[in-house]
Amino acid sequence: MYYLSPNAYCHMGKRRLNVLRRRWRVESFVYCGLLTLAGSVLLIAGMHVAAGWPWWVGWVIGVVLGAAVLWRTPYWRMTVTDIARYLDRRIPELEESCGLLLRGPGELSLLERLQAGKVEERLDRVIAPDPLRKKLMLGVAAVLVAGLLSVGLGAVAGRRVAGERASAASAVVKREAPAPGIRAVRVRIVPPAYTGRPVREQAGFGLKVEEDAMVSWELETGAAVDTVEFVFNDSSRVALRAADNGHTVWRFTEKAMRSGFYQARVGRQLSGLYQLEVQVDEPPRVAIRTPQPHTVVDYGDPTKIPLQVVLKDDYGIADASVIVTVSSGEGEAVKFKQQELRWNEGFAGDRAEYTLSKVLDLGAMGLKPGDELYFYCRARDTRGQEGRTETYIVSLTDTAKLMSLEGITMSTDVKPEFFRSERQIIIETEQLLKQKDTMAAAAWKGKSNDLGIDQKLLRLRYGQFLGEEAQEGDQGEAGGLGDTTDYGTIGDATRILQVITDEHDKAEDASYFELGIKQRLKATLNEMWNAELQLRTYHPQEALPFAYKALRLLKDLQQQSRVYVAKTGMRVTPLNPAKRLTGDLGAIRAPVQEVVGVGLPEDEVLRIALAVLDNGRIGEKGRVVLQEAGRKLGAAAAARPSAYLEAYEALKKILEGGSGDVVVLERAIRRLLPELEAEPGLDRREADGGLGKLYLEEIGR
Repeated sequence: MYYLSPNAYCHMGKRRLNVLRRRWRVESFVYCGLLTLAGSVLLIAGMHVAAGWPWWVGWVIGVVLGAAVLWRTPYWRMTVTDIARYLDRRIPELEESCGLLLRGPGELSLLERLQAGKVEERLDRVIAPDPLRKKLMLGVAAVLVAGLLSVGLGAVAGRRVAGERASAASAVVKREAPAPGIRAVRVRIVPPAYTGRPVREQAGFGLKVEEDAMVSWELETGAAVDTVEFVFNDSSRVALRAADNGHTVWRFTEKAMRSGFYQARVGRQLSGLYQLEVQVDEPPRVAIRTPQPHTVVDYGDPTKIPLQVVLKDDYGIADASVIVTVSSGEGEAVKFKQQELRWNEGFAGDRAEYTLSKVLDLGAMGLKPGDELYFYCRARDTRGQEGRTETYIVSLTDTAKLMSLEGITMSTDVKPEFFRSERQIIIETEQLLKQKDTMAAAAWKGKSNDLGIDQKLLRLRYGQFLGEEAQEGDQGEAGGLGDTTDYGTIGDATRILQVITDEHDKAEDASYFELGIKQRLKATLNEMWNAELQLRTYHPQEALPFAYKALRLLKDLQQQSRVYVAKTGMRVTPLNPAKRLTGDLGAIRAPVQEVVGVGLPEDEVLRIALAVLDNGRIGEKGRVVLQEAGRKLGAAAAARPSAYLEAYEALKKILEGGSGDVVVLERAIRRLLPELEAEPGLDRREADGGLGKLYLEEIGR
């Protein structure tokens, strides 16, 4: 028997491990490739069906997905040491000594060299396991499943595309019948530069083009003809010019300005109606999301107002800005300063929608208390049209003006002491803040609590205007009939009257003021409550914003209660004494009603036309009615050919004695009729929902 030296055993064992490493790495790359292929095929097929992605995107998806799979799959990064450890765990005959084959002969002791020889002999006899075999089978199955699913998705997409083409073809056949005498038509559409759209061509008469687009027709007739004309909107005619000596090619070019319909006349033959719909370029649409149309910055509120604007246009935004005007002063001393704020976003005209944000810093703009900021946002599209928003107002509250005594001694003010009390609370609160460093902590807190009590008393006094007569903690007895388990109170007449009568100690039932004033009073009481809360918890600095806002609301209520009546002089026609008491009525004539136009109103004509179509028999009078209705329908078809052209063509066929689509015609006529508004009348519903009548009927039975 031939024996190898221990050094040869180590060398051959390491070579065997390297062979396993190379084979397993190749299998790991194949496994990653199978997963990448399955995922990319399935993903691109799904996105092609759902979003119409082109197939070449699959290469990009494959590269990205392959990199992700390689990053997440660790098998191709295995080393010889990893393989030795794996074999030790899976093959018990190696006695966990496979790692000895990786060490040099000089690093092994005598026993380790003998053990390495035994490991080499056993490694030759056993079949090394393949950990990637199952994964390769899984990858192959994934590719097969992805292929089958992609084929199914492709079939679905094919049927959908075929259906769309068939429906489009049927729509073209239905809406656009071949013109008699014309063998072929080619239309070249050159959109204006502001749209950024490319030049396109089509082989049909029906057009949907951009405003100001240049449209060039080229008609090829089956034989030589003398004249070819276009009839626009049943009114104007234009002659095409011959482009060859044989008079078989005719051309015409015109700029699309307005929507309508037209027909092609070849000699004496007239085609059907074809739509010419012009897409009008609308000005930019500008909308402000924040702030509100009128924002009041009270004392203590931040003076930086966030501004968010949304810009939309048909083709692209070329420029946008914010125009702000600062108003300062009063009366004849008022001053205005206007400036333009630019956005940080650059406008190249290639985007049709923007969402922009900016902060309006009132302090940086020079606003002082009492000033107002007026601003609006404007935008300009690639065609030069401009759109803008309404003017928004930001008011900075003037606390000094709120604290002034102007107007409180006027005879029209019926509540001067209440206004004075709120002003006095603010003055004493500001004094308390200045004395914080000179007063003892207990005395300072006591003064803050006393101010909170004063604010509470003032709040309760104003609550009387809303009917809040009950004191705190007194819930009263007017909360309803009570718990139904208290059978002793069911027959109590006083308790029943409390439920069904109007009690003015409830804020919801009080009728002292109208709804708008009641809401303002409630808002004032809410601010007073917040100010009281801060004062009672020893935070007078936080109470000032609420107190100032309550004072401003009270000022607004004071101004709202004033009524201004302008002084106007009455001027009457001077009387002629010579004509008085003569009894001459010769100049007085009976009123004459001038009737404009002949026949019935258009709405009435359309309704009669519907009745004629429903009857199915069109007589001489019915034909006259349909002709009158056709005038309005023709005008609607010229304005919106995509909505009314088919119905107008059906009406023309009916008037010519043919068969038209009556359903389409009736639907179009109904769209032209105005919607009927509900006429005012008495509500005949009974207050109890008919329960009383039902009760009497049951008793009668």
